[in-house]
Amino acid sequence: MSEYGLVESILASVQWDRWKFMLSAKKLCRQDVAVVSHGHRDHWATNLVEKDVVLVPRETRVPMKLAPIRNIVSVDYSEKTGSIQFVKLGRERLSALLEERISTPHAFWWLARSKQTRVLFVGDVNVEDVPVARAFVAEMSKRDLPLSAAILPSFGGVSGHNSELPRQLASSIERLSYDLQDVHGMVLGALPHPVDAKWATYNAVPTDHCQEQDKE
Repeated sequence: MSEYGLVESILASVQWDRWKFMLSAKKLCRQDVAVVSHGHRDHWATNLVEKDVVLVPRETRVPMKLAPIRNIVSVDYSEKTGSIQFVKLGRERLSALLEERISTPHAFWWLARSKQTRVLFVGDVNVEDVPVARAFVAEMSKRDLPLSAAILPSFGGVSGHNSELPRQLASSIERLSYDLQDVHGMVLGALPHPVDAKWATYNAVPTDHCQEQDKE
């Protein structure tokens, strides 16, 4: 399988928070797998109770309003499902890799790896997380561990996330996306928060939309 095909397979094999990439690529996991980035309720889909495996950072609490989820695997460092190895990245590991102190990111990041193909999943960000992502990708390339793709949130105008202006976060991510494409040749997947991204190779869809399609 080509590197591009393997990227598509990684994207298609997993539910990323509450989003899916509707691709026809070969699945790399026999089980139905979801990965969660942090504890904010809007990133937890109601269908998680139906999954075979839900990978969650050990530090993250399950939202109180969700039904008990008995299929959660709390991850300290990494977990392998099918032929994908998932590595959890938080402030301490990112700081150690970059050799500098950083603020605690809005969400945990995940590195999904199969063979020599690596996909970075960033489910949500604050403004100050964007340059950290840029530095992380550059450092991985410098260490001869290049990333093939990244999954990033796609915002419209947004308040919060330490933004000073409504479009600040969206503009920052758009500039990052072009750097990742032009400098590192990466494939980009977008998680609409809530808008589709013009910069993305693939836009995911929320699981509630997937369920509506299944009923049709």
